[in-house]
Amino acid sequence: MDLHPNVVAAVRRFVEEAVRPAAPELEHADTYPHALVDRMRALGLFGALVPREYGGLGLDVTTYARVIEELCRGWMSLAGVINSHTMAALIVLHHGTEAQRRRLLPRFATGEARGGLCLTEPHAGSDVQAIRTRAIQRGETYVITGTKMFVTNGREGNTFALLAVTDPFAQPRHRGMSCFIIEKGAPGLAVVKSIGKLGYKGVDTAELVFEDFPCSAANLVGGVEGRGFGQVMSGLEAGRINIAARAVGVARAAYEEAAACRAGAARLEDMAARVDAARLLTYWAAGMKDRAERCDLEAGMAKLFASETAQEVALDAVRLCGTSTAMLIERCYRDTPLMIIGEGTNEIQRTIIARQLVERHGERGGALVSREGEPEERRQMLLAVRQVVDKSVAPVAAEHDRAGDIPDEIVAQLADLGVFAALVPAAHGGLGLDPATWTMMIEEVARVWAAPALLAVEQGAVAYGLGLAGGESARQLSALARAETLAAVVPLPEALVRYQDSACVLDGTTPPIAHARRAGLLALALADGSAWWLVPVSMTGVTLVAAAADLGLRGAPPAAVVLRGVRLPVSRPSVSAPSLLAVMDLGVGAVAVGLGQAAFEAALRYSQQRTTFGKAICQHQAVQLKLADMATRLTAARLLVGDAAGTLARDGHAAARRARSFAVDAAIGVTLESMRIHGGYGYTTEFAVERYYRDAAALLTAPARATG
Repeated sequence: MDLHPNVVAAVRRFVEEAVRPAAPELEHADTYPHALVDRMRALGLFGALVPREYGGLGLDVTTYARVIEELCRGWMSLAGVINSHTMAALIVLHHGTEAQRRRLLPRFATGEARGGLCLTEPHAGSDVQAIRTRAIQRGETYVITGTKMFVTNGREGNTFALLAVTDPFAQPRHRGMSCFIIEKGAPGLAVVKSIGKLGYKGVDTAELVFEDFPCSAANLVGGVEGRGFGQVMSGLEAGRINIAARAVGVARAAYEEAAACRAGAARLEDMAARVDAARLLTYWAAGMKDRAERCDLEAGMAKLFASETAQEVALDAVRLCGTSTAMLIERCYRDTPLMIIGEGTNEIQRTIIARQLVERHGERGGALVSREGEPEERRQMLLAVRQVVDKSVAPVAAEHDRAGDIPDEIVAQLADLGVFAALVPAAHGGLGLDPATWTMMIEEVARVWAAPALLAVEQGAVAYGLGLAGGESARQLSALARAETLAAVVPLPEALVRYQDSACVLDGTTPPIAHARRAGLLALALADGSAWWLVPVSMTGVTLVAAAADLGLRGAPPAAVVLRGVRLPVSRPSVSAPSLLAVMDLGVGAVAVGLGQAAFEAALRYSQQRTTFGKAICQHQAVQLKLADMATRLTAARLLVGDAAGTLARDGHAAARRARSFAVDAAIGVTLESMRIHGGYGYTTEFAVERYYRDAAALLTAPARATG
């Protein structure tokens, strides 16, 4: 039986029944939570990632992240008690000798050995290679001298992973560092003080001083000197996922309490999207760790995004609800800076992310878009779309964008690829794909040109709605799949709608609608999702009036729809209308991700090609910080859109709306940062970045933004 869901459920109950009632008093008094820690030991959480053969729970990293999230929703300090402990255990598990594993891991698993990390020193924080603590071998013993700061569990713990210099002359310096498992009991180790903190109270954070402290050579991790730096860094990878999960839990707590205040609905919607994105990014990195894939970049991105999100959400919660110490929110606001600083400050983290982006992706296309975990059929389909749009659409996109239209041959090529048929049921000549695969196809098209991608979105949304509605209207599906008929989605402002008997009467003029000029069918949709109708543009009372060109999406010529006394039947609420609007939101979100991807790839390439002050600008810290933030936010948007697509059948309409909003904002931010990296060139029409920037803003008013 798989115990993992039961573990998460047990932790959730523990938080509700024991942690949340006790935490306020313990936290304000800065009192170590002995009783709660004992309960965590009883739940087996000290052995969360220790394999069962060594007495642990043997959880996968994703489940561990869920456990940490649940704990931190109640009180973040409790996660601190087991995080450093778990990293010490992982160092032994992955790098220790079998004798070390057999001796130490069962004690770690039960909490008899309560662990921590001795890394930071008064002069060495994020730069771990600057440590000075020495370990000198004397026979079968190493004598350790030095000072370690910010040691979580330093006072209450008894078993620590310590990094020390064993060869001060090694070059590079990290090759002279070794990791030891330090066990309290021998003379020469003093806890000189506990460190007061803004938040993160209740868990002890201490300064430890080692003066000729004896450590058995049997406790040299792996039994070989010079490997300690890599051993510790591998532990920090899991630690960054832990920090990300902590941040998600704290952000979730702040959001939930703010929602309980019943104020600021629009801000709450934005907060919910950011919390969801942080969670998805964290689980994405954890999943890669579980599959034994390289995930140093991804874990860093998760830690960066989730910690910044936690601080932003906590601040928003303070804006909505105030700073009373009677509320959980003020504790969240005090706790969040720790995640921004811990396991490497976010400024250093951004620098590392940027270097890894250059190292792993270089100037190749497709940076950040890994399809390795996708089913083979989906991978091949997406590869085919990418190859065709790169070969046939990319060379002419700028020219046709300036001309303000999409040539029929490009529409035909996309139809041949199945882009328009993706959401059409197979029985009607379509591919019958799931919404998640469809959003990936849309992203691939938008990466080259947003206008035809938006055309495919409108076609797909209408096809999805018709497929759900069934009946006589479904006969239009085959023509939509082949793009013989094009459709435009028309959201109807409330002022245009009145009800008379059993009919809906439409009078007035809509805002300009992208692609409406070339449409043969109009999907008229009530914004509340209660009904929609598919009508021909030739219908009596319907007139299209060409509108001025939009700021962006120049290949999608807009038109206003003039409605004069159009009567449409309303017999019952439509089951397909909310889904049509949700698919439209998903599609616009996917277009935004594709646009952002194009802008990011352009910035990454340019930053390696352009030199300033004698070196490529990707080596300048200011540019590195931008690249890291662009990549991280874009990845979060991609995951949010994909997750909303996957949950669409389970009433994922609100998730689709949040994903769209987040992705469009991300695209606007990423395209602007790309322009900044390009400098003056990015402002010219000779570079595609100028088009990306305009197109991203145009997505703010793209059709059918669902409401409610």
